[in-house]
Amino acid sequence: MSQFDVVILHSTQELKRHWPQLALSKLTSTLLKKRAPKIVLYTHIWISHSKKDPLHAISYAVVDEVWTGSEQARAALRNFLPVEPNRIELIRYGRHIDAFAASLLSRTEARLRLVLPLDATVVGTIARVDKGKGTRELFDAVTDLMQSRADLHLVMIGPPTSGDPKAVELDQEIERDLAALTESIRKRVHKMGRLENATQLMRAFDLFILATYKENFALTLLEAALAEVPCLATDSGGSPDVVHPHATGWLYWPESVKSLRETLLTALEEKNKWSSFGERGKKLVSENYDFNRVMKIVDDRLISLAARSTADSAR
Repeated sequence: MSQFDVVILHSTQELKRHWPQLALSKLTSTLLKKRAPKIVLYTHIWISHSKKDPLHAISYAVVDEVWTGSEQARAALRNFLPVEPNRIELIRYGRHIDAFAASLLSRTEARLRLVLPLDATVVGTIARVDKGKGTRELFDAVTDLMQSRADLHLVMIGPPTSGDPKAVELDQEIERDLAALTESIRKRVHKMGRLENATQLMRAFDLFILATYKENFALTLLEAALAEVPCLATDSGGSPDVVHPHATGWLYWPESVKSLRETLLTALEEKNKWSSFGERGKKLVSENYDFNRVMKIVDDRLISLAARSTADSAR
C-alpha cells in the first residue's frame, strides 16, 4: 500500500479486514523511511458505545483521521473512539442540488402519482420499515392523531430492511394493525412499500417525518429540505444538523409516541410557518450540502493528507 498517499475505509469491518496489511505497510515504511499512506476511516453508522478497549485501540492505531457526516456524530466519536479528538473531522454528505431539484415532481403531479387528494394534509416518510427507524412510533402517533384530524393522511414509503426477520415481522404487525383501524382512518393511511425514485415525490408531502432513533445522517432530510418540505425528526443523530427548531422544522424525543404526536400536533397548528421553514431548509442545504462544494472540501483534505504523507517520509 505504500504506493498510495491516502487510503479511505468506509466501515470498521473494512478496518478489521485490512488491518494486518495496513499495519505492516505503516511499520515497513517507518523502518525503511519510505512514504506511508495516511489512513482515513469515514464512518457512516452511529456509534453509541466506547471502543477504547485495548483491542480496538490496536485496530485504530493505524488510523490517521476519522471522518463522519454530522456534528453530533463527531461529538459522540470524540468520546467513544481511541483516537485523538482533533483527528475526528466533520465531512458532510452532499447532493447535486440542481439535478435533484430538476427531478422533483410538482405537488400536484406527485399527489396524482400517489393517488392522494389534492386538498388533504399529508405527512409522509421515506424509510425502511425497521424498529431502529422508528416505524412503530410513527405509525402509532400519526394514526392516533388522525382520529381527531379528518383531513390528515399518512404516507409510508419503504420496504422492511432486507434480510432482517424482525423487520419483516414488524411490517406484518403494522399491516395487521392497519387492517384493524376504522375505515375512515384506514383509507387515509397509504403504506406503499418500495417505490422506485421515491424521493421525486417529496412535494406530495406537507410535512416530512424522520422517526429514526440515532442515525449518523439521513439523506432524505436533505431531499425533503430541497423540496421545501418542513421536517419533523428525532433530536438525535445527524438530524439536528438540518432540522433547526423554529427555523426549518421540529425536533421530538426519539422512541416516544407521545412526543411525536404532540410535536406533530404543534406542526399542524403552525401551518403559517410551513412556507418559511421550507425556504430556510432549502437555503441551509444548498449552502452546506452542495455536492460540488463538499467535494472541494474533500479534495483539499486529501491534498493536505497526501502532503503530510510525503513530509513524514522525508524526516
